[in-house]
Amino acid sequence: MENTKRMLAICKSAVVAGLSCWAALAQAQTPTVVSAIINSTTNQITIDGASLSPATGAPVVKLESATLTLVSFTSAQIVADLPTALPAGTFRLSVSNGSATAGVFDVTNGAVGPRGAAGPAGPQGPAGPAGATGATGPGGPPGPTGATGATGAAGPQGPAGTVTLPFSGTGAATTTALFNISNTNPQHTAVAGNGAPGTSSSLNGGTGVAGYGGSSDGGYGGDGIFAQGGGGISGSDSGGGTGLNAYGGDAELGGAGVIATGGTASVYNAGDGIDAYGGTGNSGAFGGTGVYAAAGNNQGDAGIFQGDVSVNGTLSKSGGSFKIDHPLDPANKYLYHSFVESPDMMNIYNGNVITDGTGTAVVTMPTWFEALNNDFRYQLTVMGQFAQAIIAAKMQNRSFVVKTSKPNVEVSWQVTGIRQDAWANAHRIQVEVDKAPRDQGHYIHPELFGHVGEPSIAETHHPRPLPVQH
Repeated sequence: MENTKRMLAICKSAVVAGLSCWAALAQAQTPTVVSAIINSTTNQITIDGASLSPATGAPVVKLESATLTLVSFTSAQIVADLPTALPAGTFRLSVSNGSATAGVFDVTNGAVGPRGAAGPAGPQGPAGPAGATGATGPGGPPGPTGATGATGAAGPQGPAGTVTLPFSGTGAATTTALFNISNTNPQHTAVAGNGAPGTSSSLNGGTGVAGYGGSSDGGYGGDGIFAQGGGGISGSDSGGGTGLNAYGGDAELGGAGVIATGGTASVYNAGDGIDAYGGTGNSGAFGGTGVYAAAGNNQGDAGIFQGDVSVNGTLSKSGGSFKIDHPLDPANKYLYHSFVESPDMMNIYNGNVITDGTGTAVVTMPTWFEALNNDFRYQLTVMGQFAQAIIAAKMQNRSFVVKTSKPNVEVSWQVTGIRQDAWANAHRIQVEVDKAPRDQGHYIHPELFGHVGEPSIAETHHPRPLPVQH
């Protein structure tokens, strides 16, 4: 549907120039399959790609000649049920969205033997006859070229003119921006855009400034908005300017400060919604924050991530929990559990084991266990009867031995280890740290220490800018 909206917008522009592109709406884009992963537990296949579904209706997914039952589908992902008892092997997957060509992908299920030698290529069929070329009409004779007059001297700069609205123009600048404005007055805005307020018949306010990056065939798509903060002066008082400050408009449903959607790709990775880089700190100054987000009033969220989140570094937080729909009342309640905290980079492992007739049980850990962990600690709990349990042999060759005073005793065990992988060894958590001089006297949560109304440390680093002067 989003592709259809964009095509309609393009067609509206084309009509002004006397063109027609409605035929393009009738042809769906060829689907592209980037990956297809089989989940043997659920007996389902997850297909990722682009233009997988038609504008209306559902796509058709086949594994060899079998048509799969769809569980869910979007333009970028399809989940479908696999045939029962699918054997091991490689199968040809095809996805059709109504276009002339289907997207295909080879899917492997289970272990596959070595590929046999390729068979001989079949004979090539004869080429069809070429269509007739239409007759070219006669060209008119060119008119005579007039003589070029001499260029006069440049006149003085005229007064600033006015622009008749609505205004639209095109051009082909190659060395500078097509439209460039500089405000030489400090602390004032070069360009400002104000959207019209929403009316009683429409709650949505107008967009102040909209930027749409150009599409690309093989290269990177253009940026919708590119914002770069001013270079700061090295020192304790001066900092780099903010690249982009954006605040959503007030309404019954508040407008978004920034809506950023990555471009769709057919060959390489799709574009990022937002790329944000903090400014460089020179001469001992702290580097800038890539993204700073503050929650709105009345329990607003500073950020919502719909999907997986990757953090290549240390995650620091005041607290944490999981939040799920309540298992006993999922329609009306949430259920929270707090994270487990520790001053060490600790991993926790546990399980149950039953000792044999001699009162002995061996617990074996995964192959990577001792490469990841060291400094092991143990906890044992006897279940179902009174008996004693001890660690008869500590962890060695990724196994430890439990010994009970009676045979056939069930024991619940817990082992903790401290991470010793390369990243953890290079980034040990400092339990107690002095605040930076500029942060001393301030608090992460000032309201909890009798300083209601004072800015937090994050707010002192990221003061809200003054309203734009138009």
